[in-house]
Amino acid sequence: MRKTIGLKLQSAMEYLMTYGWAILIIAVVLGALYSLGVFNGTAFATQACVAVSGFYCQSPIFHAGVLQLTFGQATGTNWAGANLIFVPFGNTYTGSTVFGSNNIEAFNSGQTTSVSFTSNWLTGNSVLGTSVQGYLYANYIISGVSYSVQVATVTVKST
Repeated sequence: MRKTIGLKLQSAMEYLMTYGWAILIIAVVLGALYSLGVFNGTAFATQACVAVSGFYCQSPIFHAGVLQLTFGQATGTNWAGANLIFVPFGNTYTGSTVFGSNNIEAFNSGQTTSVSFTSNWLTGNSVLGTSVQGYLYANYIISGVSYSVQVATVTVKST
């Protein structure tokens, strides 16, 4: 009878040790994946620039603290004093808060241009693989009237 109890205890200990090591290995693998950012939702973010109707935004690239993209407008009006502003998610554009701007001055309907944004905020978030998301605003003048319009949403990773 004593031998049977000893065998049962040994069997129970082997069972606990085997599954204990398996659980430990799984925990280490999950910890490594977490530290690599696999479970970070922005790790799967795509390069995208989604413009509202009447505007064109394509090919965003974020490299060495500089955000570059191609912008255009097809609103049927010609702009004077045009200025594009990039505002990161979580921030509010008040007209004086600028996280990156680009003066393009006169801008005609149907025209596209390549623009670049540089700011201390962008440079501080330029670690390789960092996802930058924000809004693109256009300030412009038509017939002496000033407009400020959100024209696109930008999602891009630092390369």
